[in-house]
Amino acid sequence: MNTILLTPNLGKVNGFAALRPRVVSSGKQLEKSVAAAGRETLWISADAGMTVELLKLVRWPARSLGSALLLHKLSVETLGALQECFSPIAFAPPGGFLSTPELVAALRAKNRADLVLCGTVDKASRTVRLFCGNLDSLVVPFSAFSPSGDGVAPDFDRFSVADYGHTVRLGKYEAAVDAILYEFDADYRRRKAKERLRSERGLGASLRRLRKERRLRREDFAPLAAKTIARIEQGKIKSVRPRTLTAIAKVLGVKPDELEDY
Repeated sequence: MNTILLTPNLGKVNGFAALRPRVVSSGKQLEKSVAAAGRETLWISADAGMTVELLKLVRWPARSLGSALLLHKLSVETLGALQECFSPIAFAPPGGFLSTPELVAALRAKNRADLVLCGTVDKASRTVRLFCGNLDSLVVPFSAFSPSGDGVAPDFDRFSVADYGHTVRLGKYEAAVDAILYEFDADYRRRKAKERLRSERGLGASLRRLRKERRLRREDFAPLAAKTIARIEQGKIKSVRPRTLTAIAKVLGVKPDELEDY
């Protein structure tokens, strides 16, 4: 993805270096970037003034300029204009983002769609809006954050994100992002279901099922080491030797070529 960083403060550039952004700090650079931008462009703006200047360069009706991550305060009016030329858009009030190093790591992660970059709290509607690493958003009701087992209640005045996007904090209260996504994001549930199906296929999964059905321990496959059996079950050994398969099949009472069918 082509990433553009808007900031007049070049001291902020180093924090985003891992994204290899095109740094825009002047009006002339901004004009060229707007002209060249497209749907695959990610804009990260660390300066409200430069965001407004960007909008002044847009030719209306606007074409898509890509997606936007806004790290500064934002007025409702400016957001409305931005939504005409950027989709999706992620934004949050001060303190609502991951720290810069964690933010960059989350944006680069392969599973960025499963991580939270930032969020906003709306007390009027009693909802929390979370923005994931692919900039898609998810609205979650206050009721999803029930007090923890030790009695810690969520403090919606103190929203933050931590652990590289894996944890939402509301004061001292913490909620796991994967649990939130599983309950409120149907796409996330479908992805996890497919991952489970993949993990339940193959030699490792079949070996684990058969071993448990026969009430065998991993130590019961001697002379094969219990550690070897564990590694096969976990899929850490991709190519199992024929003599190893024969030894395993003998203990389980099946033919070696039938192991993966169980």
